[in-house]
Parts: sequence; C-alpha cells; structure tokens
Amino acid sequence: MSRLVSRWIKPFLLFAFLSFLLANCVSPAIEQNLTTIQQPDTTSECRMIQHQFGETCVPLNPQRIVALDPFMNLDPLIALGIKPIGYTSDIGEGREIIASVSIDDVKGATNVGKSDQPSLEKVLLLKPDLILATDHHPYPLLSAIAPTVPVSPNFETPANEAFFKENLRYVARVLGKETKAEEVLNQYQQRIKELRQRLRNQLEQIEVSLIYYNNGYVYKPERGHDAGTDVLIDTGLHYKLPPSGVPFSIETIEEYDADILLIVSFEQRPLSFFLQHPIFSHLKAVKTNRAYLVPPERWDTRGILGANQILDDLFKYLLDDR
Repeated sequence: MSRLVSRWIKPFLLFAFLSFLLANCVSPAIEQNLTTIQQPDTTSECRMIQHQFGETCVPLNPQRIVALDPFMNLDPLIALGIKPIGYTSDIGEGREIIASVSIDDVKGATNVGKSDQPSLEKVLLLKPDLILATDHHPYPLLSAIAPTVPVSPNFETPANEAFFKENLRYVARVLGKETKAEEVLNQYQQRIKELRQRLRNQLEQIEVSLIYYNNGYVYKPERGHDAGTDVLIDTGLHYKLPPSGVPFSIETIEEYDADILLIVSFEQRPLSFFLQHPIFSHLKAVKTNRAYLVPPERWDTRGILGANQILDDLFKYLLDDR
C-alpha cells in the first residue's frame, strides 16, 4: 500500500474504531474527562480561525498544545519558540523520525503515536487546550477533545508561494505569533542573501539537480511537495527540474544531468550505491565528485526548520571548494 493511500485509509478506519470505543468502551474516568473537555468555558476570549472544516475558537494564549504532524505543525510550532505537550512521530527504516525537529526540541513532551495514527486516548489524557492536526486526522473526534485546527497543504496558500512560508504564517496566525513568524522568515531570507553573495558570479553558472530514490525508483520532486525545491528556487540557482513523467534512464539522462546532484534516498543506501549505479555513473556530478546524499528528514519537509537545514547543506556543498 502506498504512503499516500495509507494516509487516507488509516484515519477513516481509526475514526470508525474510536467512534465505537468512545461510545461503548471508554473507562468512566476517560469518559468523565471527555465530558468535561466538551464543555468549554464560553466566557474565555478566543480568536476565530477559519479552516476547511469550518472555524475554531482558539484560546488567545494556549498553554497545552498537541501537534499531530511533524512536518505540518510541529516544525513551525518549534520555530515560533513554542514547545508542545504532545507530538507524533514517524518510523522510517526502523528509527523514529520527527522531521527536521530535534529530540531536544520535544524533550519532556509526550509522544502520542504515529502521525497518521495518533492515539486519541493519549491526546485526551493530556488535556490539551489546542490541537494542531491535518485534514487526514479525524477532526470531529479531535474537536470533541479540544479546539482543533487542521494545518494542511494548499489551504489559503497563494499560487507560486513557498508552502513552508505560508504554513508558518498560518500556524502563527492561529497562535497570535505573526510578528515572530516574520522575524523567522526574515532570518531565513538573510541566509539566502548571504549564500547568493558568497556564490557571486558562480550563482548563474551552477546547475543543480534534485532527485528522490525510493523502492528502486528515481523521480523528481514537484514544487509544493517539499521545501527542497522552494529553497533551491529562492537561491536563484539553475535548478534542473525534469518534465513530469520523464523516467530516469540512459535515454533521458540529460534531463537529470547537472553540475551538482543532490540525492534524497528513503532507503538506507550509502552514497557508493548511487556512484556505482550504471546510469548514475554517466552523470556529470558523479564524474566530478559533486554528487551528495542528503537526508529525507531535512529535504522531504514542509517546515521552516527544514528549510534552514536545507540551507545548511547548500552552504556546505555549494561552497565546499571555493
């Protein structure tokens, strides 16, 4: 089952199961907690946040936030200087992954499960005052626990605007941290400016290719799919993006060929695996030792923390011999 299909089906199965669980199987203590949480203090001030499921009245200063997606809401939350009380993670190649967020950033917080299948019981017991979710999560159940805002791709994102920037702004608006968000984005832009200045006349001469490798397939990322493409575009580098649907083969190798090759592998393959590959060996970057393996936690991300880590790699690999 593909990752995309899995993200759609599992929440529906979870929704059906938990609906039964909450209706028939919860312990009296949990049921009492749910009843209490379902009766919000209507006298408290809050801000109304619009989203694809309607609107949510968010407390003006939430103190107990649960973030249910490492990419979509945990990354921007940490970037805004806010530590959640609960978070989710993913498992890749037998290890825990929380996107571009470090373990220290969530130290003391409770892991409430996988991002596509969080434990609603664990979320409930944390007694959150705000839940940041996605449109893949069971919104009706979550909103019965606490005010819930889905943070999802392309919601209120202007065309041709980097998603990770608008995603940060949206989370900031939910939390009333708009000024802090602009400070974070300005720092990012200053780093972009510094990289461009250090590359100088090399900027328009260097051509970069970014490719993904997973389950034996080589493919290109599309804009909006991750922060990697958007960061490369921000730098002003010649970013080689093969036309959609062009397979990676010896006949189409020119579509992938560039001065620098960045490889995002979802498998634990060493760089030597790609350098010795019969097709990869024909690429210019491989011949000139300018092919680099970059981690998916940094490049397959949709957050501002990930974008800055991508910049770390670009500073390292673009300026390594200058």
